[in-house]
Amino acid sequence: MSISTCSFSRSTSWSSSSDVKYDSQAVKKGWQDELRGRVREYTGPIAEFIDKFLPCSTPCTLTNDVTRAFESYQPKPKTAGKRETDSYPDLLNGLEKIVEQFEADKRLTFKDTSAKDIFFPFDAFKDHHHYTAPDVSVSFPGKDIPSSTWQHISTVIEVKGDEKDDPFPRRGATHVRTVEQLAKSARNLLLAHGLLAAFVVGIYGDSIRLARFDHTCVIVSQPFYLSVNGAVVLRKFYWHFTHPLIGHPIAGVDPTVLPFGLEDQEWVKSELRKAKVKNWTQHIGELAKGRRVEVYDEKTGRAIPYLLYHVLDVNGRLFSRATAVWRVIEDTRIWKEGRLVPDPACKTLAKPRILKEAWRQVVRTAETKFYQRLDECISDEERHGLAKMVCGGDIGEFEMQWWKQTMERREQAVGMTSDATSGPSDPFHKTGPSDASLHPLNDSPDPIDDSPYPLFTSLGGRRDGGAQEDVRYTDFPLPYPQHQTYSWRVGDEDEEYYYLERSHMRIVIDDVGRCLTEFTSSREVVAAIRDAIIGHQRAWTRAQVMHRDVSLGNVLITDEESPERATSSGFLHDFDYSSMVESLRAAISQSRVDPASSNVGEGTEDAEDADAAVRRKERTGTFYYMAAELLNPKRQGIVHDVHHDLESFYWVLLWVVLRHTDCAQDHITGPQLCRSTFVFGDDQASYKAKRHWLLDNQETPILVRGNQPLTRLLADLSQLVFKQVLGGFFAQANTLTYNAVLAVFDAALAPSQDWPSNDWKECTLLDPDPRTVGPSIISERPAKGSVMVDPSLPSRGASGSSRSRNNRKQKAKPSQGKRQLAVRSAPVLGSTPTKRGFSAVDTSEPVAMEASGSSNRPRAGKRARTQATMAPPPAPQPRR
Repeated sequence: MSISTCSFSRSTSWSSSSDVKYDSQAVKKGWQDELRGRVREYTGPIAEFIDKFLPCSTPCTLTNDVTRAFESYQPKPKTAGKRETDSYPDLLNGLEKIVEQFEADKRLTFKDTSAKDIFFPFDAFKDHHHYTAPDVSVSFPGKDIPSSTWQHISTVIEVKGDEKDDPFPRRGATHVRTVEQLAKSARNLLLAHGLLAAFVVGIYGDSIRLARFDHTCVIVSQPFYLSVNGAVVLRKFYWHFTHPLIGHPIAGVDPTVLPFGLEDQEWVKSELRKAKVKNWTQHIGELAKGRRVEVYDEKTGRAIPYLLYHVLDVNGRLFSRATAVWRVIEDTRIWKEGRLVPDPACKTLAKPRILKEAWRQVVRTAETKFYQRLDECISDEERHGLAKMVCGGDIGEFEMQWWKQTMERREQAVGMTSDATSGPSDPFHKTGPSDASLHPLNDSPDPIDDSPYPLFTSLGGRRDGGAQEDVRYTDFPLPYPQHQTYSWRVGDEDEEYYYLERSHMRIVIDDVGRCLTEFTSSREVVAAIRDAIIGHQRAWTRAQVMHRDVSLGNVLITDEESPERATSSGFLHDFDYSSMVESLRAAISQSRVDPASSNVGEGTEDAEDADAAVRRKERTGTFYYMAAELLNPKRQGIVHDVHHDLESFYWVLLWVVLRHTDCAQDHITGPQLCRSTFVFGDDQASYKAKRHWLLDNQETPILVRGNQPLTRLLADLSQLVFKQVLGGFFAQANTLTYNAVLAVFDAALAPSQDWPSNDWKECTLLDPDPRTVGPSIISERPAKGSVMVDPSLPSRGASGSSRSRNNRKQKAKPSQGKRQLAVRSAPVLGSTPTKRGFSAVDTSEPVAMEASGSSNRPRAGKRARTQATMAPPPAPQPRR
């Protein structure tokens, strides 16, 4: 995900905006893949579902009889001459009755929005997501819905006229679309408000289901019925929804987040104006959608508040890292009598920084660890071409350790195991690798008396100006953590489920940059990539950190230079998919070349690869820019090496040149070349396309008109990549070294070279979702009767993965009676299950892409999988 001033995802091979429209087959297919294997049905009673997932601060003591609230509501199935919406007035009347005795500041308002087009929460990205029209939108407690925007909506209700429309026990494309409607609304609610979980309701004739969405899956309740005390159950749900045990004002809200009020907006503008921040007026167009967040600084254990005022990137996928990138300034105000007021002692001018928020896979090393390693090994004076973290930490791990310590204290107090306590069963103690070493609360830094920041708590800091209590000596009040998902582990004590969970993290980066596609002169792009390569070299040779995801969004042009550190034209960031080795000596001893060339060979192994959980990590990288060797289906067991990342820099440069300069190859235009060279989703087709490009470019080099330095640079780089990729044929292995590549860039950037100015060219291709390859999340064989996707459509795996050349042969685990959850998975039909997936670095509508040369049909001789399993998506295994 980009840390930039615009969406880096605005680059794709799609040819028209119809690809993201509601009726687009690509969008439909994409959402099918998004939902596949991600729907779980809670098998316990509905009251237990509400108590478990919406713990309440105040018991409901309402005595009014609401059993007949919906007696006039007569569901109307969609048939000839009838519309479902004809019954909405009576439905709304019943909903108002069940909440009419709620306190005024807790009472909800229900509004028919079935004919309202409600766009994606952030205007900068709405062209990449079609609008939605929830049947019934629900206000925040005590509020109205003045306009049809997600900022005023707390939850939604989707209504169908017949119980047969309940999608969860049924198969077929129509029912998938019904689940998709719920999923899109949940996605928009999560993004608009920064929620930890979103709750939505589905009404299907007389039947009702509740659904809880987070960033790993959705858990749906058993159905209950309006005709059988359903109004009482629905009132209980909305009471718990508006009276959460932690957070305000609804269940699922992040207690470390506060939405902007008018005072916050005015203060941000005054601080930016006072500091004379460059182009600040262009960054406040959606200031009302900003928020105040507390960043956990794991180095000090403190909570550092930041004001998020300009969203730069947002991941539009639901079950993903959900990365959001904001332009921020530190909030230097202080709490006084429940209000934030300027600190008269603070004279520091505001400095824009970048905040990245994401839900990482728990089996992956937290990104903060990579930045800490870089800080330890590279001084600020030598930190050239690398982003620098100001503060940050994994809130989910912080909260998990707090929760575990609470459980242990309670067990010790009663002298029995957690299974016998009044608290929940503990599926978290059997979670594969231990993460206690990441943030053990008992080893947290001692409080610093003169620190201006309060101690961090994942439940939100005090707002009265008082000292924050140290959570090491208090109990965690909730039955489960909320900043780390627990959706796959509730009711299941098997460590196999651990890798599916995600943990909430925030980091603040000192560097502010813009996307490579926003250059003024193409020389800016070349200089930025050159400096990013230098940063990559220093990260590897001095800190033993391998990036492994060089992409368009992860190399940025420096926007604002830091006076404290070495200046550079560009920098490399986003270490989500990086790896570390514990000893440079161990890495060098296994390499095939001298360390000075920094081209460690295939013998290099990550020290963390010995960890069973890390073995679940597979090939990583943004698909369009991956090295050809990693895509070659004939090569097995490839260890990601330096030359793979260096090749990715080449593909990034080529992508920008083909799309944004006046270039051609033998009368074929840049956009045409881009379409044929960058093929998405099919390893074989992508490898062949890149190999074909390299061969063609040897015979007919690409010409950038009026730009001899760039033309020469591309020719020289193509030659190096050509020899590397085809080294087996030409005996020219390991031509892509730091020294060789940097020499080509330095020659192009020499003062004697005559570069054009203002040579940026607009690209007419629609922007993409360049996805990062991560571990696949796949349903092998869904349970009988639990299929929810159209079996006539081929599948690609739950997270949009391409076909794999390997089958994972893993037997499904039998369902056990004690478990409270059953997985509702979709069949994997017409394709071979993959061991790779495409985790999200995208920002647009989930789309099933079929680029030229690729196909989603089953291979000849391959038998389609048609049976089902109750097991969750299996973990991918490392290639040997």
